[in-house]
Amino acid sequence: MKLNRLAMVACVAGATMATNVFADTVTLNPSATNGGAGTLSASNGAFDTDKATTNFASLLRIAGSPSVGATRNFTETGFLLVESFSGAANSVSGVTEKYNVYALFTITGTGSWLAPNFFSADLSGLSVTATLWGSPGAGSVNPTTPTTANLFGITPDATDFQLGTATLNTAINGQAQIGPGNVATTTFNALLDFVPAAGTTGIGGFWQAPVPFDVDLSASATGTPLTGGNGTSWTVAGGETRITTNVTPLAKGSGSGNIIFAVNSVPEPTSLALVGLALLSLGAARRSSRKNG
Repeated sequence: MKLNRLAMVACVAGATMATNVFADTVTLNPSATNGGAGTLSASNGAFDTDKATTNFASLLRIAGSPSVGATRNFTETGFLLVESFSGAANSVSGVTEKYNVYALFTITGTGSWLAPNFFSADLSGLSVTATLWGSPGAGSVNPTTPTTANLFGITPDATDFQLGTATLNTAINGQAQIGPGNVATTTFNALLDFVPAAGTTGIGGFWQAPVPFDVDLSASATGTPLTGGNGTSWTVAGGETRITTNVTPLAKGSGSGNIIFAVNSVPEPTSLALVGLALLSLGAARRSSRKNG
């Protein structure tokens, strides 16, 4: 099966990227049987959308403590949980009221501490894997703060079924910054290759159109300072630096963001240039902030 492009941008406590250049309308069908894998909601029919808003949580583990010039291995695991689809009220789409859609991801690689509080990933050595899941029932997904015992913070149950998988195509940006008051930020941007799960495309699948399924996804999330059990925080423990974005409870996630759909499987150079410009601006703003701080 031909791989389709999936552009994923996860920005925790960072700036929102200019990813809407990829946006286009797709048709989703929660009442589809997905080749016998399962039905998300028998009472909600097909609807059109170009974007979904999400909750976000992750656990970033960087080997060792911060040390300028040191090269470290890292692993980030987390999930994105869809809160709503644009262009369709939840009563129409059924998401969160009748079912849930979420993505689990893992990012691994190496990077360097460029400053006592600034970690940058080596983009040439990254590995990214992600799985998109459908979960029948409004209360069937209950994320908790990711821990070393449960790195995703969420575990699919027996009724959940895969909607697709993704792997890295091209990394664009990856960094983390820690600050005073136990607040931290992380940013990751990449183009991924996406493969829909068997039975989930076309008239009988969740991904009803376009056919045979040529959709790009992108996502962004913004964290907040740690307040009332929610927020993005950092600590050095167990021989590693840990940056955690919490989601407790489910409806009050620390991170929020977007999943933006598009039918252009190969982004135009202008689109990538706009994303690159946003990243450069973000980097310049942070450098200026550090100099003025």
